Amino acid sequence: MKVKLHIRGPYETRSVEVTGELSIGRSDQADIAWSDDGLSRVNTTFFIDNDELLVADENSTNGTFLNGEMIKGRPRTLRNGDRITIGSTTEIEVSIADSRSSDGFQNTFQPAATPNRSEAPTSPPPPARSSTPTPKNEDGPPLVVIASVIMTLAILLLGGLAYFIVSMTSDPSTGSGSQGKNQTTASAVIPARVIDPLGYEDEYDVEDLIASWEVAENEIVASDVSDVTVGSGMNEEFDLNVSSAFLEDRQRKAMEKRNGPTGVKHPDLNPPKELFGDGVIKQKWKLGQMNRSGYRQPMDFADLAEKRMSGELMEMPMATESFYLDVGGSAQDIAFESFSFKDNKQKIVPGHPKYDTLKRLADNFAGQKFDLENAADRKQMRRRLLRMFQPRARHILKELADHYFQRFGRPLRVTSLTRSMDYQMLLNQGNANSFKVRGEGSLPPHTSGCAFDLARKHMTIEEQNYLMQKLAEMERADKLDALIEYGVNACFHVFIYHDGVAPTRASLTSISVDSFPFLAELSLK
Repeated sequence: MKVKLHIRGPYETRSVEVTGELSIGRSDQADIAWSDDGLSRVNTTFFIDNDELLVADENSTNGTFLNGEMIKGRPRTLRNGDRITIGSTTEIEVSIADSRSSDGFQNTFQPAATPNRSEAPTSPPPPARSSTPTPKNEDGPPLVVIASVIMTLAILLLGGLAYFIVSMTSDPSTGSGSQGKNQTTASAVIPARVIDPLGYEDEYDVEDLIASWEVAENEIVASDVSDVTVGSGMNEEFDLNVSSAFLEDRQRKAMEKRNGPTGVKHPDLNPPKELFGDGVIKQKWKLGQMNRSGYRQPMDFADLAEKRMSGELMEMPMATESFYLDVGGSAQDIAFESFSFKDNKQKIVPGHPKYDTLKRLADNFAGQKFDLENAADRKQMRRRLLRMFQPRARHILKELADHYFQRFGRPLRVTSLTRSMDYQMLLNQGNANSFKVRGEGSLPPHTSGCAFDLARKHMTIEEQNYLMQKLAEMERADKLDALIEYGVNACFHVFIYHDGVAPTRASLTSISVDSFPFLAELSLK
């Protein structure tokens, strides 16, 4: 029996032959490691048994769908032309050998047999006549007809009532009802991972944990971004004076069509060992150190505003010759809200403890004035606050971007800097592999002000290899820690040491969850 699977995603297409058993997932534990963050480590298995092709879901987080129907329990038999959907964006079409094609396979996909709605269904043969006559109502229709009408009306009435009750009681925070997503709620706390035991998800696996936080924002639309005009007397922030036209120019240059091969997984990609290994452990150690030294992570945009005014974090220009910030694309224009795990969300209005902080910054945002009552101004303020960064990290990003620009003549695309906790949770609402929030005290890398992501999907293999070698060189010099991320948000995740001191090997091996309770849910195996 000859079988081919035609696998399609937004960035890759592949055809593979099934000869025995073949599994697909997002990790190397699967026979085919596929770039889709919605996949579990081992998501779906295809196998041949007694000249039949079968498919089984490995208890994955997001399921396996055969022709639109979720597979549950026992394996399902597949036919030529069947369509499988898995993860967030992956589609698989089944092609089974056919003698009509010279290579043993059909040249075109044949959809699975479905009823033709335009044709009248074939009626079953009429039942044998009963010798007992049907009871009739001598003065009207047969009693059977009357009973059928009454029962039909009763079923419709009960069905409508049930639908009304379900729609009124569905809880969007649990993903039930019409929204159908794994969503977080403000009343919950951060973070424990949504796992699928048989799909090999592990809430204590550091790579799973970090990958789940790597949630991309919507791509920035330059024409929707306001110019930054720095006021007089703000010389130390003069480089923030950037127009949306320049941002658009840098965006266009970064994303221009390449001549060489691109891709997030390619046989010629050569990630150095520094981009794997103990990278996440280093980040955990430094994040723990920040917590111990009293760092207060920004829970909302008012906290970001406070950190900007105090100088703890500094604003980055939205574009320079060698990089541009693709951040703030998901920023909202709603009224500002405070957030805490204890008190939930509250609108920041006059009289609220955080109102004066936001008002002082809005009145003089490096010489610009914003109106907190204006929706457009609130969105632009949010975007500027999402450009915040740790002062030491700024120079390291510039060094990396300048090297890349000198080599390829293009700016780096930076896809995240500092996020407040409520903004991170907003992004995770639409992420199939996101956290459900259970325990307070975690410090996600992007709330530390020390992390940034560099998108790589648009880069050639040559560009990616060059950048990885530069990241490895800077890591060996103890300037940063870098990780290569795959999937939908394929990027280089870069973490800067807030104090300029890399953790020692001895400190990494001495990590104790008991010593650092806030790392309990980020613990090593």
